[in-house]
Amino acid sequence: MTIMQALTPLLICVAAAGLGVQTRPAPTLVDVSPGIYLFQTARYGDAGLDGNSVVIVADDGVLVFDANGTPAAAAAVLTEIRKLTPKPVKYLVLSHWHWDHWYGAEVYKDALPDIEIIGHERTKAMMSGPALAFNQPFLDTQGPDHVKELEGALSKAKAAVPPDTTVNRLTEHLAADRWFLEQKRNTRHVVPTRTFTDSLVLTLGGRTIKVMHVDRAITPGDAFLWLPSERIAITADLVLNPLTFGLFSYPSGWIRTLETLDAMDPLVIVPGHGTPMRDKVRLRATIDLLKRERQMAAALKAQGKSVAEAKVAILADSAVLAIRERLTGGNAAVRASFQTYLIDWVVPRIYQEIDGTLDDSIPKAP
Repeated sequence: MTIMQALTPLLICVAAAGLGVQTRPAPTLVDVSPGIYLFQTARYGDAGLDGNSVVIVADDGVLVFDANGTPAAAAAVLTEIRKLTPKPVKYLVLSHWHWDHWYGAEVYKDALPDIEIIGHERTKAMMSGPALAFNQPFLDTQGPDHVKELEGALSKAKAAVPPDTTVNRLTEHLAADRWFLEQKRNTRHVVPTRTFTDSLVLTLGGRTIKVMHVDRAITPGDAFLWLPSERIAITADLVLNPLTFGLFSYPSGWIRTLETLDAMDPLVIVPGHGTPMRDKVRLRATIDLLKRERQMAAALKAQGKSVAEAKVAILADSAVLAIRERLTGGNAAVRASFQTYLIDWVVPRIYQEIDGTLDDSIPKAP
């Protein structure tokens, strides 16, 4: 079966859904190391980011780490893989349940029926129910309501006299958001066919690849790859460039996981979003920040301080502010997100952790 034959059902499904033709840029290829490639997909307009997909090519096959956020994005990456090698994709490893890292898995399953899809046992459980429920409000109301708002804005712009200069921009915006909504609506959710608990060792072309899980960190079942010979860590959302999202985090487990990564002494860290890091600056700064936050929040909670009061105190702490500059490099745009991603989203989780109420349920996004 050719790749185009494999993708034809998907293309027919897209056409039948009335999506029209969406011109999306091809994924950007970053050459990480011999035989290791990072593919980055452009944003979905104002609808969100797509996760990185990492490809390891060997003489006897290919491993793909994460399957993007839409079938179309995964199909584009698979097309690029075919330019690199005719070898089959033997393994697809899914790092965690966030939609932008696995909603394209159906493309690999359809094109390669014998592929092994690997994920942590808790990730499979999350993908099989809670993750879908978490995304349902976007499909039911949030996405359609946003499309209706854009339709209204476009109608108003077209009716304006003289014609509104935003018509072309709004037309493109509306088409892109309709396309994205239908991509998510028509995704066939493919979950791991092989699970693990702590670690799994794969061999590909003589290269040892360790699929690892340390503790609940960003999600209950985070998986990352460790290539011991090359000292390359492929971390998904455990550490990002420039800032990691702490929305669903498990602070103590996240610290333990990052400290494990640090002890491995990676030469290259390939994150779930952003470009590869060839030092441990962000890894160590994130560890230092989480440990300081955890220490301060525990003391403030013991004093009877509320979550809101703790956030204010932690953000004003000189050590925290110094770490912020290590993470942001003084970039004002990145600094503006620091409070949301790593203070506002993390401190409530620390309080829950201390109370013993931090379970595997998915909280509502703020």
